[in-house]
Amino acid sequence: MKPSLTAVIVEDEARALAHLEGLLRRQHPEVDLLGNAVDVEAAIALVRRAQPQVLFLDIELKDRTSFDILKALGDARPHVIFTTAHDGYMLQAIRFSCLDYLLKPIDPAELREAVAKAQEAVRSAERPAQMDMLLKNIDRAGSDRVIAVPVADGLEFVHVNEILACESDSNYTTLHLRDGKRMVISRSMKQFEDLLQGTAFMRVHNSWLVSLKHIRKYLRGDGGEVVLSSNLHVPVARRKKQELMDSLEMV
Repeated sequence: MKPSLTAVIVEDEARALAHLEGLLRRQHPEVDLLGNAVDVEAAIALVRRAQPQVLFLDIELKDRTSFDILKALGDARPHVIFTTAHDGYMLQAIRFSCLDYLLKPIDPAELREAVAKAQEAVRSAERPAQMDMLLKNIDRAGSDRVIAVPVADGLEFVHVNEILACESDSNYTTLHLRDGKRMVISRSMKQFEDLLQGTAFMRVHNSWLVSLKHIRKYLRGDGGEVVLSSNLHVPVARRKKQELMDSLEMV
């Protein structure tokens, strides 16, 4: 089969690199490997020189992270398929942005699906907003940081300290903001919980994730409820009551 995709691999673990190269050569003759790199500077130089259509990119490199590569490449970056052995915050941000990733050791069936998506993306020649969303969301500066959320006409940037609560509705989440605005986002509550991890948010109920900093009052009850700064009343699950009390003492 004549190659229809050109690709570069950025991977600093020799075994993982050999595994991915082997899978591509044996099972994907449509992919033409143009080279590999093991660190950020070499990767930037290789991508700029070879101009591949696809970049297999390890999230965590020994010297820095793969996001340094993406920022340096700017709009000239190719279609990216992330690879990682760890389910950490950065992978959570990738999932939130609905971008392709492969968990190591790479499963052949998942690789086949990722390559097929890459072919379609290269054919369409579109620049999806998801990557811009990801690069914005990997900044973990704390509650003063900004997250990018998908809306009908693109992305909206929301300051974390403006979010009072997130309310679950199946695969959608409603953001309740400090100015009274509500935003319905096509992401699950779990995805927001992962994205806001470490920013003083707590899941107080199956349907509610609240900002501890915006709680103004607790009303007693079986589980009780909290009253937020906007006077929004949010129920607290009985099993979450003690955890909430402990967390409020730390804020």
